[in-house]
Amino acid sequence: MLQRIKKLLEHNALILAIIASIIIAFLSLSSIPKIDLGIKIKSGDKYLHALAYFTLSVVWYFALNKKIKKNSFKFYVILLLIAYGIILEALQGGLTNYRTADFFDVMANTFGIILATLFFDKIMKWYHRI
Repeated sequence: MLQRIKKLLEHNALILAIIASIIIAFLSLSSIPKIDLGIKIKSGDKYLHALAYFTLSVVWYFALNKKIKKNSFKFYVILLLIAYGIILEALQGGLTNYRTADFFDVMANTFGIILATLFFDKIMKWYHRI
């Protein structure tokens, strides 16, 4: 059963990466009400940005890992995802009146991307063991 799930994931990885990108764009540009969970974390949204872009990076790395065999593919994914995050921040500042562009959001996004790059090989080793 687990092998069938892995095959399904592998065959649909590119579609999942595109869907994840669309979800990030939707969440970045929509008006989402703030929910008070009672947890007081300074700059808590930056952790969410880092987590979102960590996840997005891992999904894209997974989708392109076997399609592009060169080691340089990570470099291009890093550049494209950082540009994607910057574009979404600019759109927040320019297209919406309920969101603002924030340089520190871009930094949090970039941190998530770099963290995913550092841990992707370990994640893939774990994935291949299951």
